[in-house]
Amino acid sequence: MSVDVFIVGAGPAGLAAAITTAAAGLSVEIADTMRPPIDKACGEGLMPDALADLEKLGIDIHTIPSMPFRGISFFGRDVTSTACFTTGTGKGTRRTTLNQLLIDRATELGVHFRWQTTVRGLQKQTVELDCRRVTARWIIGADGHQSQIRRMAGLKHRTISSKRIGLRQHFHIAPWSDMVEIYWGEHSQAYITPVASDEICIAILTRHRRTSFAEEMAQFPRLLQRLGSAQPSDAVRGSLTLDAKVTSVTKGNIALVGDASGAVDALTGEGIALGFRQAVALAHALSTEDMEGYCNAHAEIGRLPHLMSRTMRLMDSSAIVRNHVLQVFERKPSLFNSMLKVHIGGAMPRLLGHNGILHLGSSLIFS
Repeated sequence: MSVDVFIVGAGPAGLAAAITTAAAGLSVEIADTMRPPIDKACGEGLMPDALADLEKLGIDIHTIPSMPFRGISFFGRDVTSTACFTTGTGKGTRRTTLNQLLIDRATELGVHFRWQTTVRGLQKQTVELDCRRVTARWIIGADGHQSQIRRMAGLKHRTISSKRIGLRQHFHIAPWSDMVEIYWGEHSQAYITPVASDEICIAILTRHRRTSFAEEMAQFPRLLQRLGSAQPSDAVRGSLTLDAKVTSVTKGNIALVGDASGAVDALTGEGIALGFRQAVALAHALSTEDMEGYCNAHAEIGRLPHLMSRTMRLMDSSAIVRNHVLQVFERKPSLFNSMLKVHIGGAMPRLLGHNGILHLGSSLIFS
């Protein structure tokens, strides 16, 4: 077979790349080692910017089975701070639901799927699969942190700034808040996202390599009190979360997108939106045959999320910094709102001025 674009990996970034390239008039095929429903341990909260990106992909966000949330609440040991979105709301939705919506949209555009298929090798414009070969003008690696396409293409060098474990479980209980709540512990954070009228998602990020969900939950007595006797609705699922940069995201006719092309720590909640924006930039690059343009766009798209990731990881690693920041946010809610607005793209980050990065940073340090 011969196609314009062959994509490896049917996660959100790979499916977004399939949608954008098919919408640009290219023939697209996508392969994944799994079969739907495809799940992954994540916080399951879609911020307003991610929802806007979904609309650009042609998905009606108003029909997504979900629960809305108005903003973010931080819970420290003795402090609580809240910031609301200034434009729109977020939505909590199951990862499997989001994945299926993207699959349906790609199918509408004529994308062909190869499920439970493994890529065995690459030779110039040929992809070697389990039992056949496919010739493609462009080959896209969207196969996650341990990308086989990145390795096969020789794009192996990357810098990993942090590596942590993510654990997720759902519980049968009506959401007690219309915010995404983040509880800060000594070496972990717990994210609580409403995903249905009778269900919440709890995702924990931890620096501990060998730990259990129950052991991590013990760090958050306020959360345990809220949870009460609620019972889990599924088993614990785990995954690896990285903050990583790849030296180059293209080589010849091969390009990387999503976690295969580098990633920000899951603390930011921006991983999915990042993949959506990269997919849009990649489709434009393929249509104009400008891979250098994709490299430049990829770097620009990741600049602010990586900055925010470093800030959040500093709070995670230092109790002094974390407690100071949370106390400042509690005293000055407007500062927290400004940071959230910049974080989700509601305000262009400037260096100077009232909402500039230096102003916000100095306010945190000297307040």
